[in-house]
Amino acid sequence: MDNAVLQIRISKKLKKDSMVVAENLGFTTSTLIKLFLAHVVQSRKIPFEIKEIPNAKTIKLMKQAELDYKNGNTYHFNDMEDAIDFLKKSIKSKKHGSKIKPRIQAKFKKSPTTHPGKDIPEFATV
Repeated sequence: MDNAVLQIRISKKLKKDSMVVAENLGFTTSTLIKLFLAHVVQSRKIPFEIKEIPNAKTIKLMKQAELDYKNGNTYHFNDMEDAIDFLKKSIKSKKHGSKIKPRIQAKFKKSPTTHPGKDIPEFATV
């Protein structure tokens, strides 16, 4: 078997804790990492959910977007070209004193099999 070395940096606490868990399961930490990587390669996915925790600025923007949506302060477009045209007009009118404040949202759908794993825009909301 052609072996390679993989080096990663982790905290001392994570290393110590993972070694204890691995030993309690009857493995070495190295074996658990090999098993994890083999599973990821075979299944092409991570075997657990990764939850994204937004920061304060993102939470504020998300709340504002929800409020805008509830109040009808959005525009809907059939395609990206319409959205881009609207943005260009908004930028031009903003230069001339308009109070249009564009916010962009996009709804995505799963890509056809030609681009697996990628989402494509279905429509944009500004």
